[in-house]
Amino acid sequence: MKRRSFLKSVGTMSLAAPAILTGVSSAPARTATGSPRLDITWLGGATMLIECGGLTLLTDPAFGEGEEAFRMGDPNEMFDLATGPDVVAHKRLTPFRGVDLSRVDQVLLSHLHEDHFDQTAESAIAPDMPFLVPSHDRERLTAKGFTQVQVADWMKPHVITRGDVTLSLTALPAEHSENPEIASLLGPGNGYWLEIRQGDWAKSVYWTGDTFPTPNVLDALKGFGSPDVLIPHLGGVGTSGPLGQISMGANHAADFVDKLRPGKVLPIHHSTYALYLEPVTSLPTALAGKTQGLDLVSEGTCVSYV
Repeated sequence: MKRRSFLKSVGTMSLAAPAILTGVSSAPARTATGSPRLDITWLGGATMLIECGGLTLLTDPAFGEGEEAFRMGDPNEMFDLATGPDVVAHKRLTPFRGVDLSRVDQVLLSHLHEDHFDQTAESAIAPDMPFLVPSHDRERLTAKGFTQVQVADWMKPHVITRGDVTLSLTALPAEHSENPEIASLLGPGNGYWLEIRQGDWAKSVYWTGDTFPTPNVLDALKGFGSPDVLIPHLGGVGTSGPLGQISMGANHAADFVDKLRPGKVLPIHHSTYALYLEPVTSLPTALAGKTQGLDLVSEGTCVSYV
């Protein structure tokens, strides 16, 4: 069984793309007379809009809704590891609030499992949209017809400039399991450290991707310091299946908080899909009352960091 193909569906699911992908009511990240700020709008799952000034990033686009939001193997069901899980439809529990793709400068992918890039998004996004992806996923994405796919290798910084906004982005390892054999089976992914600057103003963001605070990940984070915003993926996926847990639970996120001491914590990758097993309400408990920096928001909410 090829890595990353383990949970994936074969081919493209025939889903109609949304006719109009709009409806997010986030304001511009900077007005003509206003001060710089970073706006992050959580759209469900691992999908976010990250905006500052004239720069807009879209992360892990997943737009499908209803009983058949996307198709993928089910890591929560029992199956034979030698053959992999049956590919099934997965239910989205919340409505998709929409996104105006014309505003997006770059799509940033943590990895290509279908709960992070679903069949509806694949149909909706233009083939010439710029993508930044793990090296493991470049070939598969170009095979889907996307023509502007750039690899983000671990620890090699990329710089994106829009007007007076400069984004320095560094890909970091993301390990999909604490078991090295399972992590290898699922394939390597990326987390991302973002340094966003506008004049003398700056913010740092660590978006974990599907990972755990393993020694390899924590070692890669040395030298980056404490992020202004930590964005962990939760959900406790896999805890009832043979792969074991393949996305963080609240205790893992609390470990990241203890190690990194972020200014703010914005948890995502929870509540959206039936795939997620652990409720996000476990996080305040795991943080043992240290919730002054916790931004626990509903889907479609824009959080501003100034």
